[in-house]
Amino acid sequence: MCCEACSVTQRKGWIFGFGTFFTAIGIALLIFWNGIADNIMKKNLVIKVGTEAYNNWVEAPIPIYLEFHLFNWSNPEEIRNPNVKPHFVEMGPYVFLEKHLKQNITFFENNTVSYFQKRTWFFDEQRSSGSLDDMVTAAHVITATVADQMRHRNKFVKKAVNFILNHEGGELYTTKTVREWIFEGYKDRLIDFLNLFNTTIPYTRFGWLVDRNGSAEYDGLFTMHTGVDDMANLGRLTHWNMKNETGFYYAPCGTVNGTTGDLFPPHLSSKQEITIFATDACRYLNLAPNGTVEKYGITAYNWVGTMETLDSGENYPNQKCFCDPNVEECPKTGVVECKKCRNNAPIYASFPHFYLADRSYLDAVSGLEPDSNKHSFNLAIEPTTGIPLQVNGRLQINMMIEPDNDFDIYRGLPKFLMPMFWFNQIAVLDEKLASRTKLVMNLGDYGFYTGIVLITIGGIFFIVAIVLTLTKRWKRTPIDDDEDMLTT
Repeated sequence: MCCEACSVTQRKGWIFGFGTFFTAIGIALLIFWNGIADNIMKKNLVIKVGTEAYNNWVEAPIPIYLEFHLFNWSNPEEIRNPNVKPHFVEMGPYVFLEKHLKQNITFFENNTVSYFQKRTWFFDEQRSSGSLDDMVTAAHVITATVADQMRHRNKFVKKAVNFILNHEGGELYTTKTVREWIFEGYKDRLIDFLNLFNTTIPYTRFGWLVDRNGSAEYDGLFTMHTGVDDMANLGRLTHWNMKNETGFYYAPCGTVNGTTGDLFPPHLSSKQEITIFATDACRYLNLAPNGTVEKYGITAYNWVGTMETLDSGENYPNQKCFCDPNVEECPKTGVVECKKCRNNAPIYASFPHFYLADRSYLDAVSGLEPDSNKHSFNLAIEPTTGIPLQVNGRLQINMMIEPDNDFDIYRGLPKFLMPMFWFNQIAVLDEKLASRTKLVMNLGDYGFYTGIVLITIGGIFFIVAIVLTLTKRWKRTPIDDDEDMLTT
């Protein structure tokens, strides 16, 4: 047996020493581990070259999918029949695998970083319900845009525009393939004609995401906090396209605010709102806490879009600045105007199927059925680390159709908001990253329980030492060949 030649004093020193050592380490862990764990977590979460968080931020490590749902206008020929509502049939989803890559990354001395975000989409036929060659009928966007821009011009100008629309390709509606409506775009007589006069139409083909696939610059230049100096600011945007105001809404609604949705600070409260900056609407969206979500043994707080999220001041006065005071009528709750953001086209955003919007929008059409499970905007975030667990970013793009007796195409029409399409951006944390997340979020517990174990071990050494002292059994003396006995 070890230490057989040790004196009683040496044996006491060893046992009391081990007890003191383990107890001291255990107590130190209980006192200081939370600070150590926070430093470890900070090093793993801040955006700094060389960290795992930086690598995951530059290129998303989990699959992201974009679901496209287009609305087919099934009865456009009956638009002037007051007894028949415009009817829409949802088609899709047409699903695309979405790859994210940060480019032109530049760090600044004030602990911010600027970057472009390149997004590339690949059609996933297996996940889709339908083909990109499906035909979809919807409003002719260019005609609607021209008519809306000319709505308040004098009669002479409007007569000239009416002549152009009637003879150069103006239409109430058009039918194109899904691939043309989304990424490829389609050639159009009216676009060609308007481009001859260097008008404000900024494209040669129309498609909802034309020229966007694979483009780094389309979404703009983002500048955000890295979290190096203050983790509470991690991911928060300071500028978009080098400005802290969008220019599309009056302050404070035009302020560049929130995160892009892929990065959040740690230690989130279940009672606070979170803010997402949505480039498709050129504005921020406030989401409210709403329960929890569990996946892979991780419990996350869930945030959702509410009636306030897309209100323009009708029910929530603090949202009034999202309505241009120069317009004749602000949208009712649940719908926001995006004209300036979308090249002055009469575009309005809402949740899918007018979920949480004023009932009048839904009553003006048929074929839509809002459902909170299918159409809510929700975001589940693990609160300790700020890592998104599950994302369903859902928005619908609509076009305002208004009657105008000066334009033959729009004479005698009802006024209604036409649903064009809605999308769902989906991202779900995979099991591998979930395991890493649990490791980081449980660091504090690991230190606490390790401290308790070490203190327990130290206590056992002290108990043994005390028992040996009280029983005076520190010294070994042999009794026979087979056994030893501790004696004083």
